[in-house]
Amino acid sequence: MIVLSNIMADRLYKLYIDESGAPELSHHDKNYTLSGIIVRPFQAEKLKIRADQIKFKYWNNTEIVFHSIDIGQHKDDFTILNNPSIERDFHRDLFGFLSGASYKVIVVSINKEKASKQGWDNKKIQDSAFDGMIELFIAFLAHSGYRGQIHMESSGGRDTNFHRRFISYMTHGYPALSLSHTDVKNLITSISFVSKKNHDIEAQLADLFAYPSTRQCLHNEGVQPLVNGSYEAKICNIMGVKLISTNGQKGLLRIP
Repeated sequence: MIVLSNIMADRLYKLYIDESGAPELSHHDKNYTLSGIIVRPFQAEKLKIRADQIKFKYWNNTEIVFHSIDIGQHKDDFTILNNPSIERDFHRDLFGFLSGASYKVIVVSINKEKASKQGWDNKKIQDSAFDGMIELFIAFLAHSGYRGQIHMESSGGRDTNFHRRFISYMTHGYPALSLSHTDVKNLITSISFVSKKNHDIEAQLADLFAYPSTRQCLHNEGVQPLVNGSYEAKICNIMGVKLISTNGQKGLLRIP
């Protein structure tokens, strides 16, 4: 049960969500993961300034979009990382930025093979991931006494379902946490959908953690080990420090 502390209108956290994989059982990826970055508005401005400095240093422009899989696999704009010297320097700057910046992380990951065996369909997989993310965010907000806004990386047709779930919370509350619809409205004020073309650095950070966090879950389950010193392992080490912790519960949820 969540006990609401005093909520002040001028205290606001924004949650930016990105996804790795897809909720559809037919999709080749056996995992579906949502990664969330929690920031205060003034912290977001500082994140953008530092990220732009790194982008300009290596590409001479700030329009580069940090994309975790491309960085890890040296694809597209990140083919420059095929140069070992550039890769070393870029990783030093990127990991230093991610380690030193002020933000928190939430991760919810679905094992689709287990979900399928329990009779879950595509909608239940997506709903469960979103519910897990919202539940962790609500607990974080209630504990801190802050209001929250949600910004999601647009995913086409799935946006409608996410929005429908949000409206359900606004209408019926969140019974799992004993919250009325009024409680939820006091905690979460809006949801919006953005594309990577919007160049929000918060959404890019959510992307940076989405793919590696799936690898972390597979490592925890003994399915696919993380290689010490690899890009994914270093990102996961940073994630471990940045995960929220509310009432002793860490912000990494693996279901079912």
